[in-house]
Amino acid sequence: MSKFCTSCGAQLDDNATFCTSCGAQLGNSAQPSAAPQSSGATFSGAAAQAGNAMKETFNKAKDSVNVDAIKDSLSMENIKNLKSNPNKNTIVALGVIAIVAIVVVIILYNLIFAHPYKSALNDLFKGFAEGDGEKIQSAMPKCQIDYMDDNDIDVDEYFDKIAEGVQESLEDEYGEDIKITYDIKEEKALKSSKCDDIKKDLKDDYDAKGIKVSKAYKVKLKATIKGDDDKDTDTITLTVAKVDGDWCVVDLSDAMSLGD
Repeated sequence: MSKFCTSCGAQLDDNATFCTSCGAQLGNSAQPSAAPQSSGATFSGAAAQAGNAMKETFNKAKDSVNVDAIKDSLSMENIKNLKSNPNKNTIVALGVIAIVAIVVVIILYNLIFAHPYKSALNDLFKGFAEGDGEKIQSAMPKCQIDYMDDNDIDVDEYFDKIAEGVQESLEDEYGEDIKITYDIKEEKALKSSKCDDIKKDLKDDYDAKGIKVSKAYKVKLKATIKGDDDKDTDTITLTVAKVDGDWCVVDLSDAMSLGD
């Protein structure tokens, strides 16, 4: 798979160190990369898991107890007298409610707090899968977009060219209708010193003054690429960071090898 110039978007050889089109020197920090995705790690997928988990819990409870008796036992009188005159059905009912509550809390926690950067990954991968440059833009640091605007670079054309080029490369390898599912195998929260390094890189690359990098992760993904003609599995590592309150992908260098 070829890589692309970060200045003009021209397609280059894998080993190129400068752009043969515009002469720009190539680096890793701002280099776009490829990995289309149709991920099961989305809100809708998690919501479906939540529904299935609660359904399974209720079905198990229904099979083991008399549901009508449970309903009758959940009176305020039985609950108030539970300590002095315990009712078996009341205890079972309260236990089922507690289990369901725990399941819901765990799922909500995963939806809200686990892997908070997934929206950036999903936008990036969907952009590559569909050849949609706008989606790729939404996964990039805003300071990068602002820098390109300030330097009269056509941002839409730039990312559209990258998205279309990557999509074409993948279709050449795997056929049309590219889909990539991914699993997050490992994430490592980066220390504040590493966040400072990311901030410095963004400042140097995009003349970004006054930006804040509050959190960052190194994320290892197992990605499965599937097209009409072929299928492959690969592992890549990406760096994601919360820059000025928004999660984005700040290091895409490893993704360039996806599918090779």
